Amino acid sequence: MSAYLQKAHNNIVVAEMLFNNGQKYSSAHPAYYSAFLSVKYVLTHLLSIDYTKQEEMTQGQESHKAIFEPALKAMATSDTATGVNYYEWYNQLRKMRRQADYKPDSIEEADLQGNLNMAKSFLNKVDANFKTV
Repeated sequence: MSAYLQKAHNNIVVAEMLFNNGQKYSSAHPAYYSAFLSVKYVLTHLLSIDYTKQEEMTQGQESHKAIFEPALKAMATSDTATGVNYYEWYNQLRKMRRQADYKPDSIEEADLQGNLNMAKSFLNKVDANFKTV
């Protein structure tokens, strides 16, 4: 398994541990980074954009948005059979991570559970539809 996908899976494990041990707000961070790292996997292994090129493409921009928008759109285009909107899911995970980092008392537990489930589904879809190594 590639290092990016292994890290993505590790982040899901950490998110589940945090959630199950009462650190529900903190679970949003590794849940998001699981999706982040799985998109980096797609960039590297399927779109042939290595880490150095990714860094060059994001100079002076927010890296989490600048390069990932085209990759997520490409993922959605190539996976039309499942109806997964990777772009929407990724942005929802990103939004929840920001909310948990900066306004944790405003999130319902059910929303955090849904966020964790979405992150797991995102990673499972990447594994099923894009995993090559």
